[in-house]
Amino acid sequence: MTQIIKNILIISLIVLYASAQISLNISSDNSIEKYFITSTEQLVVIGFEGQQEVRDYIFCRMNDCTCEDMVSKGPRSHPQVNSIQQTANVECIDENTITFERKENGYKPYVWNNKPQEEEKRQYQSQKRITQENTVAYTDSDMTASIKVGTELELKWKFNTDDTIEMCVCLNKKAWVGIGFGKGMNGVDMFAINIIDGAAELLDLYSTSENTPPTDSIKDITLVSSSITDTAVKARIKRKLNTGDSKDAVLAKGSSYTWSYASSSSLVMEDHKNNVAEFSITLNESGSQETSQANLLSLIFGLIVLSLII
Repeated sequence: MTQIIKNILIISLIVLYASAQISLNISSDNSIEKYFITSTEQLVVIGFEGQQEVRDYIFCRMNDCTCEDMVSKGPRSHPQVNSIQQTANVECIDENTITFERKENGYKPYVWNNKPQEEEKRQYQSQKRITQENTVAYTDSDMTASIKVGTELELKWKFNTDDTIEMCVCLNKKAWVGIGFGKGMNGVDMFAINIIDGAAELLDLYSTSENTPPTDSIKDITLVSSSITDTAVKARIKRKLNTGDSKDAVLAKGSSYTWSYASSSSLVMEDHKNNVAEFSITLNESGSQETSQANLLSLIFGLIVLSLII
């Protein structure tokens, strides 16, 4: 009996969250863990408690029926694809259930994104993430100008008398979206909208290279309101035309720019490879513009991974 207990250790780890609707169950047999994940969210990230400089993660994408080993090295590094993939035998039982096997690493796994609220706040505090402080109903009926970018993105905006611009980002799918006030990834002011537990989260970013864009050291952008549904993400943001920050793009009425945007099927900004496009925009005070999908310039970058974990 002792040998059986030694060789077959059953770990029952079931985590249910009303907002995320994620269930994780793990069984272990001879140092091989069998994971069962049921989730209504399309991206599930598994972390491991107690790891320090080198940290393992597993990114599971329910739509694609894939689970990928990620690793970060250093206290402020972001996960990159691990060259050694230990996750194997990935199988989807149905659209909401995925299973796979992985060798034990000696640390307790957990569903990241769904840790106790006070622990989440401690993790987020140093990253200058922006969430909506008050409950404000999303609206964009007062916007005076707009542009449709391809088939999935629409931007709307208006200018205020206090030299600020308000912009509404409307994505016709439930996923993260990032907007860059310039071309490519070198020296570009950016922001991204993630979906955390069904709510919008805004990241003020500044990209210095074709790599993970860090958060800007100065908060110059505000999340005014947002709306998240199963088919769309809408967020209203506000910023000064000229923030005074040398890293921020200076915007002006009537000026034309080349901006970029990116998205994927995930809820948080992660590996988007060639899902990056450039588009031309003129910040007129009124009127509508349109950029067809055929005119979008796809940019193929190296792997860019931005996790919500430090």
